[in-house]
Amino acid sequence: MSTIGTVGSVGSGLDVESIVKALVDADVAPKNNSLNRRESDLTAEFSAIGQLKSALSGLDTALTGLQDGTTFDLMTIDSPDAVDVLQTGAPVEGQYSLDVNALAASQVLASGGFAASSTVVGTGTLTFKIGAPTYVSGNSGAYASFSADETKTVSITIDSTKQTVAGIRDAVNASNVGITASLVADGTQTRLIFTADDSGAATAISVSVDDDDLNDTNISGLSQLAYNVDSGSFAGNLSEARSSQDASFTLNGLALTSASNSLTDLVDGLNFTLKKVTSAAESVLVKTDTAAIEAKVQGFVDAYNAYQETLDSVTDYKDSAGALAGDATARRIQASIRSATTGAVSLTGNSFTALSDIGITSDRYGKLTLKSSDFQAALTSNSADMRTFFSGNKIAVSLTDNTDSTGLADLIKSKIDIYVNTSSGMLIARETQIDSDIDDIADDRLDIIERMAALEARYTRQFTAMDTLVGQLKGTSDFLTNQMDAIKAAANR
Repeated sequence: MSTIGTVGSVGSGLDVESIVKALVDADVAPKNNSLNRRESDLTAEFSAIGQLKSALSGLDTALTGLQDGTTFDLMTIDSPDAVDVLQTGAPVEGQYSLDVNALAASQVLASGGFAASSTVVGTGTLTFKIGAPTYVSGNSGAYASFSADETKTVSITIDSTKQTVAGIRDAVNASNVGITASLVADGTQTRLIFTADDSGAATAISVSVDDDDLNDTNISGLSQLAYNVDSGSFAGNLSEARSSQDASFTLNGLALTSASNSLTDLVDGLNFTLKKVTSAAESVLVKTDTAAIEAKVQGFVDAYNAYQETLDSVTDYKDSAGALAGDATARRIQASIRSATTGAVSLTGNSFTALSDIGITSDRYGKLTLKSSDFQAALTSNSADMRTFFSGNKIAVSLTDNTDSTGLADLIKSKIDIYVNTSSGMLIARETQIDSDIDDIADDRLDIIERMAALEARYTRQFTAMDTLVGQLKGTSDFLTNQMDAIKAAANR
């Protein structure tokens, strides 16, 4: 940046502006060049550290399922169309025989037909209750009694703004009583449907009416929606389109029932969702997913190799002169991670103590290779010991299982943490320091700009004064020359 004005020449013919600029540039150029080189080096170093940190974080992530052992809980589940089975924990391998006799269902009550959704039904109060019914006969139809859940009772005022079929639907849905109201087109008419949100034989709907027409049980006004039992008298102006019922099924010969088709605690580590009735017992086969486990371990191998490639790139001192070539921290990382990965793991009595025992080898460049046949053989021979090799032994403390830090994954992750921990990692500290150094360079550039301005002002004053003086001297010289010429001319006349 130049602060020199257009000085030109006062009288000497000197290009003061160009002279000042050349002198200032000669003074500050070495400093600017030094700062540019320093900034370029720091930027390259910062980028290299970021790449290395990212690669280490990727390796750390790939070790997570191996560290806690969940990788070795991966299962394949072969189930029939009658049931969905979802793994939620660490189930035991096995075969389950399932025969579904009935699915759980929620109760559905339907009104009579109305001309349209805008048809006025009536005004008053509807009281909805959820509870367990006792039927007059069997397990559907008229109630003999009704045991209500007081926490699931809601009274809804139906005024002139809500008295239509659609208005009542909206009012019920807004009440959150545990019932879903809907409209169904039945030929040329519209019916109001009430469906209990929960299934199970102990969950049904009672609808009591306080009708503004002063008759709460007849088939006009709001009373058209009555479905309840009071003092042994049943008002059934709705029809029970479907009664509630429990799911009924047999698991491995054991007859069971459930209020829901979603069975979350039936088998440890598995959730069952019943979908349809079966005509005979069908099998659910649960077994270890060896291919998925290998894929997870291969993911660790790939992440390690990606980290190694990144490290080689940023520390290369031959071809591309990596930004961390010869860097002491990078050398420590290389030695630390390689030692933890390829060294022996101290696990008393365990079948596996090194990666080579499970089919993973390292070449002279540090790249890992997994041989599938050897890995699968090791996994088949002792999957429990392979889990322990990665995740460590478990010890009980205060009746809680805790993994001690002896597994391979623990060892590697603990080394990674030294460098990429978000609060105290060495690479984090390096990034912070580089940021500070780059800020210092920005401050140094401001100092140079100030120095340039001062130099430009000083040189401009000096050369302007010199230019003025030279101009004056030249003027005197020209005057004297002219006088001498005049004297000579006079003498020659």
